[in-house]
Amino acid sequence: MNPEAVLVHQVHPVKLGFDITASVASNALLWRRRFASGVLIRYLLPVAGSALVLRYGDVAALEETPRGRSGLEHMPPATTALRLAGDTVMAVGAWRRRPGWMLAGTLLVVAGWSHGLFFEPLPRDR
Repeated sequence: MNPEAVLVHQVHPVKLGFDITASVASNALLWRRRFASGVLIRYLLPVAGSALVLRYGDVAALEETPRGRSGLEHMPPATTALRLAGDTVMAVGAWRRRPGWMLAGTLLVVAGWSHGLFFEPLPRDR
């Protein structure tokens, strides 16, 4: 599989929809103390979204759009790790019913998506 396709699929609207839906639904379930369903939704929905986009989405065409190029130029592994850490903080905050933690997690996710606002583009041959 093309590593650039795996990277750029993260900005595909379907993938983003799956990720955001999973986070919101999981937070609601975790808040209500439904641990198993909350965790399953949080991690299985994004995997399903990735599988669908990588299998059926036109990721090659997305690579040539401004959004696709931005994804390629501004998604080092550290930003992906930061987004995952923020998502985890959100989930723990939902489970512990701590809105402040959920907000902190959200801010970490936003910071992970903000690489392009603060840093030069990454070289394409990484």
